[in-house]
Amino acid sequence: MDQLLNPNFGVFALTIVNFLLLVWLLHKFAWKGIIGALERREKQIADDKALAAQARADSEKMRAELDSKLQHIAQEATQKMQEAVAVGNAQKEQLLAETKQQAERLLAQAKEQIEAEKNQALKDVRAQVVQTALLAASKITQQQLNEKSAAQTVDEVLRDLQKRG
Repeated sequence: MDQLLNPNFGVFALTIVNFLLLVWLLHKFAWKGIIGALERREKQIADDKALAAQARADSEKMRAELDSKLQHIAQEATQKMQEAVAVGNAQKEQLLAETKQQAERLLAQAKEQIEAEKNQALKDVRAQVVQTALLAASKITQQQLNEKSAAQTVDEVLRDLQKRG
């Protein structure tokens, strides 16, 4: 066990020679490949970062464009709704005006019809009055004129009118 703790310069020298030989062999055959692979990997990472940054910028630009289009569409929709409301109000006013005109026309027709019926009724009443007066006059002329016979004549005329009416 004592030998393990004491340094052995021969083993130490061989270990250093082996290490230097290993470094030289790695430098000669593997170092360029390892460094090249690391550089390629580093370049690929840098390119990927650049692509990611470009993609992020493109997506931000696209998002801004979509937001702008969405805002434009919302404004158009609001404008179209306002136009539709205006058209609806115009149509409502037109319908109200037409309805008012039609109501006035019907009212005028009704007044004309009432006036015509009133005139016809007055004509009928006048004709009946004339007929009654003629009937009464003919009865009066047929009889002698006295109060009693005149009263009887009026009663007869009224009875005749009731029979006809």
